[in-house]
Amino acid sequence: MRWRRLSLLALIVSVLAVAFPGDACNSGSVRDAGFSAKRDVHRLCVFTDGANPDGEAILARLRSWFESNGKYLNVTLEPVDANDAATHWEEYGIPSRPPNVPVAALVGLMSSSPRRSFVIDHWSPTPNEAELAALLASPARDALKRAITDVWAVILYSPGAKAEEKKEPLLNSMAQQWAADHPPGISIVSFDRTDPRERLICSFVGLEPSGPDWAGVVFGRGKLMTPPFEGESITESNLNELLTRLTVPCTCLQQSMTLGLDLPMTWEPQFDAKAADAVQSLGYSETVVAGTIPEASPAPHVLAAALLPLACMSVIVAAAVAALIVWRRRRMKDEG
Repeated sequence: MRWRRLSLLALIVSVLAVAFPGDACNSGSVRDAGFSAKRDVHRLCVFTDGANPDGEAILARLRSWFESNGKYLNVTLEPVDANDAATHWEEYGIPSRPPNVPVAALVGLMSSSPRRSFVIDHWSPTPNEAELAALLASPARDALKRAITDVWAVILYSPGAKAEEKKEPLLNSMAQQWAADHPPGISIVSFDRTDPRERLICSFVGLEPSGPDWAGVVFGRGKLMTPPFEGESITESNLNELLTRLTVPCTCLQQSMTLGLDLPMTWEPQFDAKAADAVQSLGYSETVVAGTIPEASPAPHVLAAALLPLACMSVIVAAAVAALIVWRRRRMKDEG
C-alpha cells in the first residue's frame, strides 16, 4: 500500500509541475510578460482545386514572397485543397467550400474559449503586390512598434466621420495623466481608416469607413486587448479598466496571453532588444519578498522570477499532501 501512496503523491506533483510552468509567475507586470509571450499566428490560406496550374502559380509566388519577407511576420502560408472531402471548413472560418477557386483568405483564430477561426480578409484570386505590402506593414503598425516598448500600452485610434464626436481630446488628456501618475505612461497612435495601407487593421477589427471613432489598447508585441471601443463607449473609465490590467504583477492567474489577440504584423529582433532594456530599466519590485534578496544583488528581479514559481508550487504541493494525509486518516478510521 505504501508504494501506491507514493505513486499517487508523485502523480500529484507531476501534474502540478505541468500545470504551473516556471515561467508562469514572474516579478514583472502583465505588460512585461507580453513581450515574451508567444504571438498568435494567423494563416494566409490559398484555396485551390488540386493540381490547377493557376493555383500552383499563385502558391509558388506567395511562397517566394514569404521566403523573402515573412521571417518576422506572424502569418504563415497554408495551401488548402478545396476538393478534399475531409476538409473541416469551420477550421478556416467559413461554412463550406468557396464558390470560386483559387481564392486567398487571411484567417485568424480567436483566443477565447471555445477557440474558433474567423476570416480577417480575402482576395480573389490572390493579393497583388500593393496588398502584400499592406499585409507586411503600414504607417500605424510601424508607429505602434516604435512606441510600444517605451510605454505601458499604445491606444490605437481611428477618428470617425463626425468631427463633433471625435475622442482625440479625451485620449490626449489621458496620455498626459498617465505620464504624470503612471510612468512611463501611454502613447496614442492615430490612423486613417480610408488609407489603403491600413486595410489590414480595418479588416481585423471590422472598421467601416463611415463608422464612429474607434479605439483599442495594444501592448506587448502587438496584442490588441478585448474589447476595443467605438463611439460613446470610448471613455476614460473603459480605457483605464483595460490599461490598469497591464500594471499589475504577472501571476499564474493573470497572464498576458488571455487578454486579447495579436495583430498581424512584423516584430523584428531590434524591438525585442528594446523591450528587454525597457523592462529591466523599470525594475519592478511588487513581488519581491522584503529581506529575502540582498540589496547588493546585481539582478534581484531575475532571482525573484526563479524563486517565486518554486514557492507557488511548494505551497500547492504542501496543500495536496495535507489533503492526502487527511484522506488517509479518514479512510483508516472508517476501515477500523
